[in-house]
Amino acid sequence: MKAGKHDADLTAIAKLALALSLSQLASLASANEPEDTAISPAKPASATQPDSAPSNSNALESLSESLAAVDEFNGPLKDVADMDIDELVKVKISPFEVSSGLDSGYRASNSVSGSRFDAPIRELPFAIQSFTEAFIKDQRPREIFDIARYSPGVTYRSNDFNEGNANLAIRGFTVGSLAGGNIQTLRDGVHGPSILDFTNVSRVEVVKGPASFLYGQVAPGGIVNVITKTPRRQFAANVAARYGSYGQYRFETDVTGPASKTLFYRMAASYDQDLHYWEPYDAHAWNISPSLLWQPIDRFSLSLKYERFEKIEAPQLMQKPGYGTWTGIMPSATDPNRSGVDVPGLPDTWNGMAYSDYRHSNTDNLSTWLDFKADEHWNLRAGYSHMEYDVDALATGNFGMANNVTTLQGRRVRHQVYNNRDDTIELQGVGRYDLGFASLRLLFGGQYVDRNFHRWAGQAPNDPSLSGNPTASPLPLWDLSDPSTWNRHTSIGLSGLTASRFDQNLNAADKSVYGGSTFGIFEDRLLVLTGWRWTETESRLSDVLNQRSQPRVSASRVTPQYGLLFKLTPEWSWFASYAESFVPGTFSINRLDGGTAIPDPSEGRGYDVGIKAEWLDGRLSSTLSYFDIENKNIVNDLAVTDANGVVTIYGVQTGKQTSRGIEWDATAQLTEQWQLYLSYTYMDAKITEFTGRDDAILAQNPDTLDATGLTYYKNALRFHNAPLQMSAPHLANLWTRYDFKADAWRGLHIGGGFNFVYDQTLLSDTPSSDRQTYLLLNALIGYSWRVGEHELSVDFMGKNLLDEQYRPSQSSRGRPRELTISFSVKF
Repeated sequence: MKAGKHDADLTAIAKLALALSLSQLASLASANEPEDTAISPAKPASATQPDSAPSNSNALESLSESLAAVDEFNGPLKDVADMDIDELVKVKISPFEVSSGLDSGYRASNSVSGSRFDAPIRELPFAIQSFTEAFIKDQRPREIFDIARYSPGVTYRSNDFNEGNANLAIRGFTVGSLAGGNIQTLRDGVHGPSILDFTNVSRVEVVKGPASFLYGQVAPGGIVNVITKTPRRQFAANVAARYGSYGQYRFETDVTGPASKTLFYRMAASYDQDLHYWEPYDAHAWNISPSLLWQPIDRFSLSLKYERFEKIEAPQLMQKPGYGTWTGIMPSATDPNRSGVDVPGLPDTWNGMAYSDYRHSNTDNLSTWLDFKADEHWNLRAGYSHMEYDVDALATGNFGMANNVTTLQGRRVRHQVYNNRDDTIELQGVGRYDLGFASLRLLFGGQYVDRNFHRWAGQAPNDPSLSGNPTASPLPLWDLSDPSTWNRHTSIGLSGLTASRFDQNLNAADKSVYGGSTFGIFEDRLLVLTGWRWTETESRLSDVLNQRSQPRVSASRVTPQYGLLFKLTPEWSWFASYAESFVPGTFSINRLDGGTAIPDPSEGRGYDVGIKAEWLDGRLSSTLSYFDIENKNIVNDLAVTDANGVVTIYGVQTGKQTSRGIEWDATAQLTEQWQLYLSYTYMDAKITEFTGRDDAILAQNPDTLDATGLTYYKNALRFHNAPLQMSAPHLANLWTRYDFKADAWRGLHIGGGFNFVYDQTLLSDTPSSDRQTYLLLNALIGYSWRVGEHELSVDFMGKNLLDEQYRPSQSSRGRPRELTISFSVKF
């Protein structure tokens, strides 16, 4: 490459760094510009070797010379800067990045999450749903569940008061693990944050079944991988604004293009003001996400991505207060089970927080990936990811009741701070060979993860001058049937929060290596996948408050995955897969007998069998699968409010949980104008063994048991064969869109759909009479037109048109009917 061009590159980099200063970035809003495949390693073109190079370009020159030496066997390197636009648009992307160029509307052709390399979905021997940027844009999502719920078998599991909004359940099993090891969703294939915003998201992929072979410590239901936006080669920009019900509004912008012929940038940003529906409640958030892609030659690229998201709630929204289980050993008419049942009579707009309460959540994500094509067979990747998630919350509201008949509720003033840091280093290699009689694709990799989780909390002591009937409280009790007692102008200084204190620090390190292969015979009509991963994890929990540390905990496992896919005809394929998973225990749990212990690793295994089909040249595709999953040693949380108003969360490690069912999804482009996505799930997810010896415990005479024995007896009675939390036997989803092409209607588009949930249990022991069934209806109508080189669009969106009152998860609130209007301009 010419020396002058190196100077230009460095100058462009310096200019870009200045242009992306935070003071300028804060003024940007974001866009939903579709991804373009012309951002990746380009096809070869002629290169010009420099006669000399100035000192400030030695690093770039040395790198190019080293790559040239490696690539000698393939001829001279090709300089991307010398390519014309026709060559750039024929670019073949890295096998570690998903090919979005073959997508058509809602239909995703390829996936990267199911195999860690770009592969056609129809050739992967398990169920995968991949939601494209076009689908995401039409949904106007606020949370990951707004998209993931369309995947069959996915429900919401977030404990919103301390856990963020990104914890889902797949086939009944939460994707997150214990605090401190909370993987939840993945971001570009590595650990993602606990709170997620869609400003920088281009794709969401859901992979079903145990996936520890590919991703380490994950639950057996599956994983959700969020794929972020990447820079494009050609300039594009999008600006959008949205306004809606109850004063909500949002501004977004997305700008991408070349800084030079070898350096490309992207900047997505947003500001969001949430609706003012609940009283009291206020929340606003902002996101800024710059990224760079440097590609000096066709075999090498280096990417850098950063994302900062902050959400401020003052006060935050809390679930309505709910009753608990029966107080005796057996439920009765006078002592019924009301677990998870809301206190009646409170309006949907009600929020139990004080005006002084708040929750501040922020995430920082930084990642860099180096991709190198070693030869015609092998592609290599090295990467580093840094993630931080912090939440600082003060809560006066309470969500429990002292007993199942009272309307009197104690208050609390609790301050808690959670800090989660995660650093990941990963190496990967993908090899491809044509053996003549067969094809072979190899995957090797290694990963090191260093995690730190710190949590601190303190609570106000109870005021002895207040009546303790039915519960003690630091502030005057509320009568939930009498609004005159709802005094929200109360506060206690943080220095006075001396009760129920803890200060804990968890350090953990995970090391793993993995390898797998996909072997194809009979012209790839039969594909056989095998893979194994060895993972070793170590952790130590320190009690900072009492200056004590628990013994170091370590665990290791080899988790296999096997898959088989046979193409019966060009349209029909049959597949089967088996995989295992494990999640080690890290934090000690409070046992029901009053002690504490580190739980054993949870271990899962599962298999899928099913069929995949594609008709009409791929315009209609569908997957039907039967699944059977077993998970052992799961920790279930039991929240108990005592007579002093103190909430204690006990952990019970169950013997076994199972989930069996059928999933079906289909994506159709019935005509050039009409797109359709639909899914259905039948699921039987339950606790088959709560204590590990339920039958023996329930065979005992409760009159002969001591206090601990009675506690185990009661909980075996509550949870034996009970449904998994937030699981539902039937889930169905549909979304469709039609774009008018006739001259008189050109530019008009309409869309609509529903989310149907039947007989969903909030908590495993919620009475069957109080399970929820609801239908959410949503609709979209919009118009797009061009003014010169610019495309303008206006859209009207209606969500929850029936104004259903529902609970997305056990600890969150459903949103009311929302009507929004949005306007966007593409440059």
